[in-house]
Amino acid sequence: MIKASSLSSGTRTQHVFCWVSIIWLTSAVSAAAKAVDLQTIPKVVAQCGENVTLPCNATSSHLSDIRFFSWVGRNKTLCKYDGQPDPEVLCESVTETTHPKLTLTLIHVMPVHQGNYLCKLHSKVGVNNQASFVTVQDCLGSSGSFINESHAKCWFNGVYPIGKVHWFQGVVELTESASTQEDKDQYGQYNITSTINVQKENLEQPYNCSLWIPHAKKYLSSHQLPAAAQGCTCPQVARLDDMIMDTGLDEPRPGFIAPPYTYSH
Repeated sequence: MIKASSLSSGTRTQHVFCWVSIIWLTSAVSAAAKAVDLQTIPKVVAQCGENVTLPCNATSSHLSDIRFFSWVGRNKTLCKYDGQPDPEVLCESVTETTHPKLTLTLIHVMPVHQGNYLCKLHSKVGVNNQASFVTVQDCLGSSGSFINESHAKCWFNGVYPIGKVHWFQGVVELTESASTQEDKDQYGQYNITSTINVQKENLEQPYNCSLWIPHAKKYLSSHQLPAAAQGCTCPQVARLDDMIMDTGLDEPRPGFIAPPYTYSH
């Protein structure tokens, strides 16, 4: 014989109470989060070596008792309200009853500092958090070039994002015949060295090497080397502001002439 079973009255009451409790708790958490408003800068773009300031402003009518207010990034707490900051950053807090502010400053930012930073606040009236994402780009520390009758060389140090060296002699592209070495340092920057054999049949025409950044679709720096017959150890030519050129192309077309450049004998 098959016996039918059913929930007792007490069991049904317990299930209903449980669901009511979950709904109430969810509503309470949502209302508390709305009661504590945090404002951050969602996206921040910087170049290597700059200081990056990330403000976090809290607004509420009941923030007299803050339990925890902090900036978290790189898997650790960097900055705390009324606490000691991480030694690698600056931390500033402004104490106001309804508008406390916590500002995190990243010093001498590098590619390893790129990523998400989270501002967190816990108070009696609720919990909330807001993020700022830091992007590092257009980094170039130094560069140089050398040419003699057998080969030409260009180097670009402290590069980020990763780049590619394009070679030209006049309108003829020679990139595919170049040998390039890339090394990544402890700060996330790249040191790029590219070498090309001199074209024996054309020693009178100068060469050009240009640093192309695929991620940004633009050139970051360029060198023009004099004719191989003259020889040259050429210093850094120019830096970002005057040299950056956005081509709008995934890869420049063959024979594309890079930004203006100078060279010295």
